[in-house]
Amino acid sequence: MSGKLREQDFIAAAGSRQDIRLFLVFGQDESAIASIASAMVVRLGDSEAIEIDSSKLRSDPALLADEAASQSLFGGTRHIRLTFAREEALDAVANLLSAEHAGNPVIATAGDLKKGSKLRTLVEGSQRALSYVCYPPSEGEAIDQAVAMASGLGLRLDRTLAAHIVRYTGQDRRLAAMELEKLSLYYDAGPDRMVTVERDALGALAAETAEEDIGALVNQLMNGDIKLLGRNIVEARAVGIEGIRVVRALQRRVAQLTGLRAKVEAGADAGAVVRGNRTIFWKEQDVFIRQVRQWNSVRLAGLNAHLIELEARLMAAGADLGETMIEQEMVRVARAAGRSR
Repeated sequence: MSGKLREQDFIAAAGSRQDIRLFLVFGQDESAIASIASAMVVRLGDSEAIEIDSSKLRSDPALLADEAASQSLFGGTRHIRLTFAREEALDAVANLLSAEHAGNPVIATAGDLKKGSKLRTLVEGSQRALSYVCYPPSEGEAIDQAVAMASGLGLRLDRTLAAHIVRYTGQDRRLAAMELEKLSLYYDAGPDRMVTVERDALGALAAETAEEDIGALVNQLMNGDIKLLGRNIVEARAVGIEGIRVVRALQRRVAQLTGLRAKVEAGADAGAVVRGNRTIFWKEQDVFIRQVRQWNSVRLAGLNAHLIELEARLMAAGADLGETMIEQEMVRVARAAGRSR
């Protein structure tokens, strides 16, 4: 069945819907996919996990149904974690959904399955399967998620601080959750011990994750700071920051600047426009003012089109080629920014 549920209801179904054999979570937001799958496993409680990669099922299409019907050696419950590396193993999924017995739920994850794909069509057409699509959230939605996660950990987090966390974690839900968990430990907070997060505490803990601060790299690119860029490219490579995350962070920055720049070109003062935007962290206001003045609407539109093309090229390239490609493109963006001063 196609997932018409809210995220929390889809997660809850893993522990309550005995009629569902396969839960498939997929889409463009890899961070959300991993987070939802992990939350579903937690819902299943103390259950033995069987890990299967879809490549194993190509030569053994009966394996998935057999594992779903088998009993645990230790007498407890079991579940299967299935990862689709690509759209394959359709026979194995069909066997599972048509089998007479299958007591162990399958939690499956996949990438961006387009409408009409064979795997998506098979799952969405079955009454014994449930699917959920993860789309990349807007910055506002990511901020809402951060505020909600914080509340569950006993933290009162205002939207300005939430926006800061969202940006310096590259809008990665897992990284944002890690930062919030550190804050909860720092304050010794909990659902029954609500604490208001102060800006100073956030700043102190954020310093520990400077290596993950994609926002700083984005600022250097959009400012045109060529001299600083080389060192930060090396640091980004050393800590394994993926090129696709840099591109998407740049896309979000371009979207922000486009809206701000439109107001400036309509006659508003750049400083007033930036300071009036509550999603911009106060320490970053001067940087945003500089970039709003530096990039006009035409150049922002051109950069946005280039980033969309670059994202597609990175998705198609191998890991080694993609690393070289993103480093070359970062230099190009910084040089373009320098010329726009």
